Amino acid sequence: MIRVDEDFMTEVGLAEMPAAEAIAFMEHAEEELEVRVGQEISAGLSDMQLNEFAGISDKQVARAWLEENVPDFREIVAKVFENFKQEIMAQRQQILS
Repeated sequence: MIRVDEDFMTEVGLAEMPAAEAIAFMEHAEEELEVRVGQEISAGLSDMQLNEFAGISDKQVARAWLEENVPDFREIVAKVFENFKQEIMAQRQQILS
């Protein structure tokens, strides 16, 4: 799924960020992406589906549930991830300063 790692940092132009800052940034970026993907996916779900999904704790079960209930979830993830990367690249100078 979504990976915010050294390759991501290079791709968005943040490879020169000091290591400690980079680690914190990557953790924050992954959390932000999870929120954004969740918002996009949940927008198309009923309350019953949201409650059902909220009760799933196993990642493999959650992925199977998403594939069944949100057939385009992979496209949603890819779109959100790409938009996020573009946003980071546009704000690169502010992030590095």
